[in-house]
Amino acid sequence: MSNKAAQWWELPVPAVFPQTYLRIAQERGIPAQIILEQARLPLDYARTPGDLTMAQMERLILAVWDVTGNNGLGLDVGWQLPPTAFGNFGYALLCSATMADAIQLCHRYWHLVAPGTALSLRSEGAWFVIEISIPSILEPRFHQLFLEVTFTSLCHGFQLLTGTSVNELDVWFDFAEPEYADRARQRLGTVRYGKANNRVRFPTHLLDTQLGMHNPMALKFAIEQCDRESALSHAQSNKLEAVVRERMVFSVNGYPGLETISRQLNMTSRTLRRRLEQEGTCFKTLLGDAKRRDAVRMLDDHDLEIQKVAGMLGYRDPANFTRAFRQWTGQSPSEYRRTRRSG
Repeated sequence: MSNKAAQWWELPVPAVFPQTYLRIAQERGIPAQIILEQARLPLDYARTPGDLTMAQMERLILAVWDVTGNNGLGLDVGWQLPPTAFGNFGYALLCSATMADAIQLCHRYWHLVAPGTALSLRSEGAWFVIEISIPSILEPRFHQLFLEVTFTSLCHGFQLLTGTSVNELDVWFDFAEPEYADRARQRLGTVRYGKANNRVRFPTHLLDTQLGMHNPMALKFAIEQCDRESALSHAQSNKLEAVVRERMVFSVNGYPGLETISRQLNMTSRTLRRRLEQEGTCFKTLLGDAKRRDAVRMLDDHDLEIQKVAGMLGYRDPANFTRAFRQWTGQSPSEYRRTRRSG
């Protein structure tokens, strides 16, 4: 196992996730002790819950699947995780002025609820797209449940915040269509399986939706608390490089710059640059890695023209994008697409 993979499996999972899985198992008639024993977790965990590592969470999820069966397990767990389930993070979303503000906060603090994954935002014509990338090292069942829980929670929260119906949502999954796909469509709207990436999209005009619980003072407090939680999680991280990589995600405004990430980490840009150098890397390298990651992901979506991908990634001249992509992969973007099609 690579060092990065080992680090990922040690990431903390907020306690709300294992608690919800155990609650769903109990609703299906399985006592928590049976699940905990099969997952090789302390039998008193249900009475004294706390964060688990990602490795422990995988064992717990697969134990619930093995004992209760799937039957839409991810849908049931995700539906019980509306914004109110996520403490200060969820409170900040609820108190936002508009849906656009809530989504930007979700992007800013995503690492608090889904560490080790990347959330990117972008507009595509009349659609606004929220895309999630997760490590390729996951066991297929864990991969599927992870995505189902995440998107069900997102879609449920979207409906609660905007008051709109599921008909406004279009969800993509990269795994095969399950037997309970009709249940997924009842809860999530249009759901497509076997796609190249994992995303939810909705009409762009809904970004202007005014949220009924907007409260500026409560929002300020919630953001302050999220910042404290974020600073604590960063302080506990062994390497700053991993933290910056986590923040280096694509949004409607492109990638965050050095000043933006420095401000988010409560340090000067000079300090951030110096500490990255001490770890043997630099901000430019991490930005290049992020662009390479997202270029490959976007090119797997054949609905996006190569010129559009280049522009979204900040390349005004498509020839510069082609040159960079060839340096990254040894192929031009069009050659990469042909190889993927023939494979």
